[in-house]
Amino acid sequence: MRRTVAVVCIALGVCLLALAPMLRFWTADSLMKAPLDYYNKATNRGEDVTYFSAEEMELIEGATVEAYTTVRGDVAASDEQTAVWDQFTWVKDVERDFAISSTYRRAGHDRFTGRGVDCCDASVNDEEVEQNGQIFKFPFLTEKRDYTFFDTTSRTTRPITFEGEEEYHGVDVYRYEQVIDSVKIGERTLPASLLGMDDEGDVTGDEMYSITRTYWIEPTTGVPIGLSEEQHRGVSVDGEERLVLFDGTMVWDDETIDGQIESAEQGMLVLPLVRTVIPIICLVAGVVFVAVGGVLLIGTGIRGNGH
Repeated sequence: MRRTVAVVCIALGVCLLALAPMLRFWTADSLMKAPLDYYNKATNRGEDVTYFSAEEMELIEGATVEAYTTVRGDVAASDEQTAVWDQFTWVKDVERDFAISSTYRRAGHDRFTGRGVDCCDASVNDEEVEQNGQIFKFPFLTEKRDYTFFDTTSRTTRPITFEGEEEYHGVDVYRYEQVIDSVKIGERTLPASLLGMDDEGDVTGDEMYSITRTYWIEPTTGVPIGLSEEQHRGVSVDGEERLVLFDGTMVWDDETIDGQIESAEQGMLVLPLVRTVIPIICLVAGVVFVAVGGVLLIGTGIRGNGH
């Protein structure tokens, strides 16, 4: 009986020792993948926003503006390593019920790192655009370091810097900030009078864009918990801004933030358990069971020799 117990203890200990690295390096890795069938809605809200109404050809000031973003996974175009997501955003003056602009983009990204993958007809507003850096999210196990992040409006990948740790809506997060100084993103042809110029007829100016973007990232899952975008666009002629196209700060509303937290919660709970807590328990328990089994087995041998 003693020998049987010893063999069972050793066998159980070996199983636990084998289970620990499997949980740490296989099960955890299989869980750390962005979903292929992802679906999410988010709302950015801005108060006291200034924008130019192209339809009414006038500047609107003090507006309440919301940007509605829907992201949907394209399962058929995705694979084990790459998730392909489509994103549609439209911006609206809430009080005037007036649509200001809309943007569509499609991109593939690595399911673990969140970095853009050149594939699947990646585009912005139906124009082919290669999207590098972080696209929709940060990597699982986000580090306290700088990354690069793709900006849809300028269609460029720029640095996004780690600014520190803090608590945001009750969640421990890393804060990252991306600053894009004034950059040309196109041209606008408008009446000279609208641009405050004495010329007759139309004048073509440069459309300039700048933004300070702040993300609050839950580091275990890489899920954004909060987003703030301080954005400015205007028309410049000979280096002088003549017309504001958009100026304001847009932030995720509370409902969006609550949804992002809910999206991250399962990973925040499960991943530390699978990667650290349970493997350590398995290792310790495995060593104990093997040791106990070994002692019992040795004891059995000694007693057998005594007879």
